[in-house]
Amino acid sequence: MRSLLLCFSFFSLACLFSVSASTAIHVATPQSRLEASTSYYFDLLHLVLQKTAADYGPAHLVFEPVPASGSLWKLMLKKNRIDVHWLTPTTEIEQHLRLVPATILYGGLGLRGLIIKTSQLQQFQQVKTVNDLRQFTACQGEKWPDVQVLQYAGLKVHTVQKFDSILDMLHKGRCDYFPRSVIEGDAELANLQPNYQGLSFFTSVLLYYSLPVHFYVSPDDETLAKRLEQGLKTMHDSGELLIFMQQHPVTRHVFEPHRYSQSVVLKLHNPVLPVLHQQEKPDFWLELLQMKQKP
Repeated sequence: MRSLLLCFSFFSLACLFSVSASTAIHVATPQSRLEASTSYYFDLLHLVLQKTAADYGPAHLVFEPVPASGSLWKLMLKKNRIDVHWLTPTTEIEQHLRLVPATILYGGLGLRGLIIKTSQLQQFQQVKTVNDLRQFTACQGEKWPDVQVLQYAGLKVHTVQKFDSILDMLHKGRCDYFPRSVIEGDAELANLQPNYQGLSFFTSVLLYYSLPVHFYVSPDDETLAKRLEQGLKTMHDSGELLIFMQQHPVTRHVFEPHRYSQSVVLKLHNPVLPVLHQQEKPDFWLELLQMKQKP
């Protein structure tokens, strides 16, 4: 018995040592279960940390609750609160955080279908130009960069703080459509509560604008930035990142052949995108999905 207890003690110590030797990477807990697309980023982060463990040691994700309002990136300036998050570039963000210069979605976040009320389907089928869309009102998150993109195009926008509130406003008819990327829309609608079942993800009309997404880390965390860049670059160069996207439950549906070949694509300008990111290849998804911008 003594021998068994001794072995168990050594095993416990080994487990404790293993946990303590693993680096904790603090990430933001999703604000809503409807944000189904977040699993893509967390799974990608986990995979990159695994692939770089030989050079940097083991690491694990620690989920931290964050307030519903306010800028999440500002929390990243506070030590040990949020270490890494995916964000779309703005001049302010890049002045305060450290960019991981490696692609995550190849710009796919900027290819957007419209969550609408199914009862308005016929009205939206008449939309062929940006001017046609101006008769409707979009719903967006208060701090999201998309607000300025839509307003710059002369589109009406209603903003709210919480993600769930957007769907509530849409359901109550206080706005007409909620632009979501083709990566996010289907996954989020699949998670809707029964009282939201009157909503549809409409992709016969797509908005398309430059909206790259990158991982950003705390400004003083050079090691984590280099680790993520190394892992992502290796996956990109080998083609593994694209395969990951083609197979992940959140993104694989996007790659169905010719799914969007007949869609009307309305191309918008992103006025808040820093100059550095304007050089990123803008038409990857148009080429990949064999889409053509409509005049």
